[in-house]
Amino acid sequence: MDPYLLMWGLLTFITVPGCQAVFFCFAELCDDDPPKITHATFKAAAYKEGTMLNCECKRGFRRIKSGSPYMLCTGNSGHSSWDNQCQCTSSAAQNTTKQVTPQPEEQKERKTTEMQSQMQLADQASLPGHCREPALWENEATERIYHFVVGQTVYYQCVQGYRALHRGPAESICKMTHGKTRWTQPQLICTSETEPSQFPDFRIQTEVTATMETFIFTTEYQVAVAGCVFLLISVLLLSGLTWQWRQRKNRRTI
Repeated sequence: MDPYLLMWGLLTFITVPGCQAVFFCFAELCDDDPPKITHATFKAAAYKEGTMLNCECKRGFRRIKSGSPYMLCTGNSGHSSWDNQCQCTSSAAQNTTKQVTPQPEEQKERKTTEMQSQMQLADQASLPGHCREPALWENEATERIYHFVVGQTVYYQCVQGYRALHRGPAESICKMTHGKTRWTQPQLICTSETEPSQFPDFRIQTEVTATMETFIFTTEYQVAVAGCVFLLISVLLLSGLTWQWRQRKNRRTI
C-alpha cells in the first residue's frame, strides 16, 4: 500500500468524524482502477464518501510543505464535502507560495473538462453520501488520480472523433466479491466516425430475430395442424372402408 495512503488513513482516523478505525477507512477501497476502453474515457458523476483524490501538481510545481497529499470525501449530518485543500507552489521558490496563472491552453482545457463534468449526469451529483467534482486548484496536474471505494460507479463516453456502439450499459461499478474488489466490464465499443460500422444495429438485429422466431413458430403450428387433419381424414377413410367391407361380408353370409 502507498505509504502516503497509510499516513493519510491514520490522519483520518483522528480527524474525520464517523471514522472509528483505520480498517474502516481502508476496507472498502477498490484495489484496481476502472477498466480501460479503447478510444473512451470514464468519469464519475459523483464520488462516494471515502474517495481520495491525489493532490498532484503540474511540472515545475510541488505541494506546499504543510499541504495534504490527498483530498478526502467525508460526510457530516447528511452533507458531504471534500476535506482539506490541495495547494501547489513553484519548485524554484522554496520559501514562497506564489502561484502562476495557467497558460491560455491549460485554461481552455480545464474549462472544457469542467463543463463536461457539470453536464454529465448532473442530477446524480446531489446523491446523499456523495461529493461533487472537486474545484480546480492553481497549477494542478492535467490528470486527476482518484482512489475509489466499493459501490462507486463511473460512466464511459467515446472521445472526440469516435462514436459509441452500445452493446449494454456504458458504465462500470466497483463491487466486493468473495472478499476482493472488482470492476464490472462496461459494454461499450468506440469506432471512428469516418469508418463504416462493423457491427449491425442492435435494435434491428433484435427485430429480425423476433420476426424469425415468429415465422418459425407459425410454420411449425401450420405443419402440426395439417398433420392432425391428415390423420383425422385417414382415420375416417379407414373406418369407412372397414364398414363397407363388413357390409359386403354380411351380404355374402346371408
